[in-house]
Amino acid sequence: MPLKPWVGRLRSAVGSRLSVEQKIRITRIRHGEERWQRRIKDVGRVQGWVPFTSHVVPATVDRAYDARTAVDDAVRAVRSALDAADCEYVRLPGFDVFDPVIVVDRAAASMVVRALRVLDPREGWDIDASDGADSAVVRRRIVSPDGRELSTPREAVTVLFWERLPDGVERVDGSTHLPGTLHRLPRHRRTVVDYLTPEVWRTALEHPERQVDIIAPRLQQVTEPVDVVYTWVDGDDPEWLKRKNAALLGVDISEVNETAHSASRFASRDELKYSLRSLEMYSSWVNHIYLVTDRQVPDWLVTDHPKLTVVDHTEIFTDPSALPVFNSHAIESQLHHIPGLAERYLYLNDDVFFCRPTSPELFYTGNGLSKFYPSKAVLDVDPPSARDLPVMAAAKNNRRFMIETHGRTVTNKFKHTPHPQLRSVLQAMEDENPELFAEVAASRVRHPADYSIPSALYHFHAYAIGRAVEGRIRYGYLDIARPDAALRLLRFGRRTDLDVLCLNDTNTSDDQQEQLAALLGDFLEDRFPVPSSFEV
Repeated sequence: MPLKPWVGRLRSAVGSRLSVEQKIRITRIRHGEERWQRRIKDVGRVQGWVPFTSHVVPATVDRAYDARTAVDDAVRAVRSALDAADCEYVRLPGFDVFDPVIVVDRAAASMVVRALRVLDPREGWDIDASDGADSAVVRRRIVSPDGRELSTPREAVTVLFWERLPDGVERVDGSTHLPGTLHRLPRHRRTVVDYLTPEVWRTALEHPERQVDIIAPRLQQVTEPVDVVYTWVDGDDPEWLKRKNAALLGVDISEVNETAHSASRFASRDELKYSLRSLEMYSSWVNHIYLVTDRQVPDWLVTDHPKLTVVDHTEIFTDPSALPVFNSHAIESQLHHIPGLAERYLYLNDDVFFCRPTSPELFYTGNGLSKFYPSKAVLDVDPPSARDLPVMAAAKNNRRFMIETHGRTVTNKFKHTPHPQLRSVLQAMEDENPELFAEVAASRVRHPADYSIPSALYHFHAYAIGRAVEGRIRYGYLDIARPDAALRLLRFGRRTDLDVLCLNDTNTSDDQQEQLAALLGDFLEDRFPVPSSFEV
């Protein structure tokens, strides 16, 4: 059988299951080395699997990597190189802080390429620039001490060589361009503006930051602060276990699903540590972080960190006599009571991790709406019962609320992602349904009568009243108790196309705990190897 057809069928059959290295080898076979080099410039930077230029020695960071800081550093380095060579340039406004774009006159392209090549590849600078090209890409490759690459293609600075137009060139609106206008080439990437008139160009050159000033934030931009709220528990804490066991004495176990009090639901494998690492790496735009606990604090946590506050259950429960509770539905129902919490906040479980640079617009709209991410999982039509997993029983109760309150039914559950919330909507919900919130808050363990308020019901209700819209997010999910969890973790470790990843433990047995802790610990340490500023 000829080699190329066989490779083509293999690639088609295996698809995304191929490793990065296999994809590279197969693409080289199919396209040849010369076409491969062109292909990685066009595709690789988007997909995130561009190999290092052979002479680049990546820079090493051993603590607190922040993609947003990396972007700023890259822009400063490019500007410094262009300033030193007396090259005129202008930075364009962007859709967010990532993928920054700098524009230069195409007539100066050769001078710009020479200027950029002074950036030292021994310090991690990877320069994709050649004479005759219509753009240049500057990226600093940054790795952890063990070699895991922390930087992503979104921190790269693109320098576009725009054409200076002669007199009489028509604009798309039917008018004509002013002579000397710099215009984007058709094959260039999409930008916020397509051309710069001579006056705008001169004004931008005089700007302290050499950039086009668009005066006000874009309409779609989220300008208000966004907080994060984590809930966390250490299920091995002896004092906490005493409180839990005492609470269970008053619960009729026959009325609840066995997973409601399963030890695996309360196991801590330091997921919070790695979730915070991922947040600092790829979502440092977060305003403030609140960690909600039951008289517990991780021993590795910097408790006086200026960006983090530990909040005890006693500070947020409307009725403190309901405490202690060992039910995430109950705890979630009170999160909007956190003192000082912003109007916009993300509710996260500690098993959710950010996997690439994100922006607030992934979670909110510029006009103040929150986003939600429905899953393909659907609800059955039976009423809730102890046979249902607690999440399913709560979803059915949420459905009843929507029918009774809005006259509309719902059919789906939600993806395991951060949950964008609007504090005012939740407070209004509680004001209108005080008995519902009180009953959920008083439910000591997960019960078939519970509602999952912030992680599901909020989204339905907010959408019904015009305060939320459906969003899109690239996410991965894995129940780590699956028999093939090790293989799936290996695949997730190679993927670069996910915004977030959830590694959930639904109900693992006691004899699985040690093995799963080691498996998960190895994966998280490899994927997020650099300690954050939140760690002692």
